Amino acid sequence: MRMTRFAFALFALSAAGCAVDAADPDLAVDAPPLSESWTVSTSASTTSWSSGIIANLSGAYLHCNLDHGEEFFLTDIGVNEEPLANPANFIARMEARCREFDLLNSALPRTGTFVNAVVFAASSYSPGVNWTQVPAVDSYPIGVQLRVNLGSHVKDVRFIYAHKDATGMALDVAAPSYSPWAIGYAGPIQTLSCPPQEVVTGMDLQYDNGSGQIRRLDIHCRELNW
Repeated sequence: MRMTRFAFALFALSAAGCAVDAADPDLAVDAPPLSESWTVSTSASTTSWSSGIIANLSGAYLHCNLDHGEEFFLTDIGVNEEPLANPANFIARMEARCREFDLLNSALPRTGTFVNAVVFAASSYSPGVNWTQVPAVDSYPIGVQLRVNLGSHVKDVRFIYAHKDATGMALDVAAPSYSPWAIGYAGPIQTLSCPPQEVVTGMDLQYDNGSGQIRRLDIHCRELNW
């Protein structure tokens, strides 16, 4: 009976010692760090330009994130000019490029993967594609500017883009940059800007079934956060 009590006491002391050791902060095992990544909102905001013409139109669109994944942004637009015999200056064909970004990397670099798609084409247009592009390094699309013929059509396009701010975890929208105009036509400028901390992920447009001129253009933006 005395051995049983002694054994029980020894077991209790040993168990108490184990409990103390487990609570010792010097012996605690650090939990693995929580994974972090850039996230892109599932909801989009839209900014538009319209000529006001609503008759005889067809629609076209490109949504990089919906078509290819949340890590794809709209970074390149290529356009063809009007047919040589047409005296008006306008975009008669448009293609665009969706580029993939590494959302798991805090530096948010491009992965090198991209997808091209034709957005729309008039029945005729001049050969040769003129491109406007967001630069490859630390640059993210935050809007577009259009040259337009007011009350009629889109003549030219370029990107508004931003770098990351000093923290590296947000976009510096206070100091935007601009890509070159795709064609170089003159005309009033219309600015379509994403809300702060949002990037361009797609576009919708409407064009005239006869002339092929773009009558309305919308950009789709989604919030980007680390």
